[in-house]
Parts: sequence; structure tokens; C-alpha cells
Amino acid sequence: MDNNRTEKATINIGIMELAQIDLLVENMIYTNRSDFIRTAIRNQLEMHKSDIERLYLQTKANSFEPESQVQGGIGIYRLRKAALSDAMKSNKKLHIMVMGILLIDKDISPELFEATVKSIKIYGKIQAQKSILELINRKGIKSD
Repeated sequence: MDNNRTEKATINIGIMELAQIDLLVENMIYTNRSDFIRTAIRNQLEMHKSDIERLYLQTKANSFEPESQVQGGIGIYRLRKAALSDAMKSNKKLHIMVMGILLIDKDISPELFEATVKSIKIYGKIQAQKSILELINRKGIKSD
């Protein structure tokens, strides 16, 4: 598993649940406790897939003005220089909303980013060059 795409979470679990997981691990149904927990989480998320998509769209509709230009999506979204250049040419500010990972291309300057991005709403993680991350933190562009 790619460590750059995982986060550590600490959970409290009851003794009975943990004992049952350990029995499954001991009998090689799962390789370890983490394998069981990741599988259980994936199954729950798959079961709620339509709810997640509906809630994402609902949040998107309620978080921005109706005439706003919102870019992003569910999964991995790559913000490209061309999109920001187009926004600059049309004198528009973008709102970015991503559930997953927002990848900001390295060729985007902090000046272009600041001139074209009004807000970022992210459920997940941003990967960008240090100067862009500092700008996001300094200007408060990101809203959770």
C-alpha cells in the first residue's frame, strides 16, 4: 500500500470485537488487524456510496453562490495551470471542492494561484509545492 496515500487513524474497539478479529487473523482469513479494519471500512463506504455522492453534491450546492465556478470532484483531482490561466483570462475566481486528493501542478505560481482561486473546500488532502501550501495557510483560502 502506498504510504503517501494513507493516513493513520487511532480507534478504540471493544474487547469482544477485537477478540473476534484476532480469531479471524489467527486463522488467516485476514493478514492482520489493519487488513480487517481497512476491509470493513471499504465495505461500509461502498454500502454508502450513493449517500456520499448525494452529500457531496448537496454540500457543493450549499457551499457556494449559485453563479460560482466550482471545480473538483470525488477521488483525485488535478488542478492544472491551463484551468487557472483560463480563469484569469475570463476574469473569474474559482472555488475548488474535492473529496479525496487535490493535486496542484508544480508549474502553477503562487501569484497565479492567488489571483484565480477564491476558496478550497477539501475532504482529504492537498498535495502542492511548499509555496502554494504556505499561501493557502496564510491567506485562509482553505475552508474545511
